[in-house]
Amino acid sequence: MSLTTADRMEIQDLMGRFALAVDVNGPEAMRDLFVEGGRFIVDDLQINLQGIDNIINWIKDSADTFPSGLTHIQSNFVIDGDGDEAQLSCVSQAILSHDGDIKHFVVGRYFETLVKTPAGWRLKEHKLQLRA
Repeated sequence: MSLTTADRMEIQDLMGRFALAVDVNGPEAMRDLFVEGGRFIVDDLQINLQGIDNIINWIKDSADTFPSGLTHIQSNFVIDGDGDEAQLSCVSQAILSHDGDIKHFVVGRYFETLVKTPAGWRLKEHKLQLRA
C-alpha cells in the first residue's frame, strides 16, 4: 500500500516537531519523535547513536557547543514509502540572528527512515549530511 496524503502530512509534521524540539522544546521532546531503538547519525562529526536515551543525553551534553537562538528551517521534502515504512529527504538550514543580521550556521540534508507505529509515524533513523 502506498503512502496516503494523510501519511505524508503526518511525516512532514513530525519533521516540524523535530525542528521545534531542537529549537524550543528541548531534548526530552525527542522521545515523542523516535522509536525506542532509533538511530541518530552525523557522519561528518563521527556521531552514530542508537537508542532514544543516548540521543537525548548527547543533545543535552552537546548543547553548550551550539550557539543559542538557532532556528531550523526545512524544505524540499521528498517522501517515498509504503503504508508501514517511509524514507524522507529534505534540506535543513540552521540560521542564526547575530547583530541584526541573519546568517546561515549550517546547511545540510536530512535522510530519514520512518516507521508507522500505533502512536503514528516515528523516526527509525535520522541522518544529517552536512554541506559546506
